Amino acid sequence: MHTVLILEGGRRVDALLLSASPDRLRVAIPGRGDAVEYRMIDGQWRTDRGGRVEIGALLVADGMSPSYSLPQTHARTLGAT
Repeated sequence: MHTVLILEGGRRVDALLLSASPDRLRVAIPGRGDAVEYRMIDGQWRTDRGGRVEIGALLVADGMSPSYSLPQTHARTLGAT
């Protein structure tokens, strides 16, 4: 699933969602050599250094249910491609 992340400071980053659970997200970000993990802390997604991360958009690929959602996550945009 394609996602747009909004990092602290407002920078937007395209990413591919690899896995998700109620307390962890793993994403692949172009240009980074390894997957990045974010954790849900006090109701907000956080980097390993404590920076806030917001889910800006979730784009559902063909064959996936558009009703898919991440626990405790509200994307600014949810769309099907």
